[in-house]
Amino acid sequence: MMKPGDAIGSFTSRAGVVRVRNALNPMLWTTAVVFPTSLLAAYFFRDDDILKYALAAFGAFPVLVTIIAYFIFLFRDPDRLQSEEYLLQHQAMQILYKKDAVTESVEVITEAPRLEVEPSPGEKKP
Repeated sequence: MMKPGDAIGSFTSRAGVVRVRNALNPMLWTTAVVFPTSLLAAYFFRDDDILKYALAAFGAFPVLVTIIAYFIFLFRDPDRLQSEEYLLQHQAMQILYKKDAVTESVEVITEAPRLEVEPSPGEKKP
């Protein structure tokens, strides 16, 4: 079984690896940290009504802001809800379309090209 210190270290090391994928990710991370922490603190201060409700409201605030931001992005700028990779490919396709003015589908290359080398006259073909 994992010790609490190891679990926290694993979580923080993985949190550093996560990259922002869309406009809502920073708000989602804030919600993931603030909401449980506030509810836990509200539980510990359950005898003090004012502090308990203040901490619960503080925890609910990022959740409400994230939901409101989602609906704003959904109706005003839905591309912000897409991943960064999607947006980059979309932009590249728009640039290629403007440049060549072709109506064909263009696939954006995301991998390095494969080089095929012809064997020299003395070598055998595999």
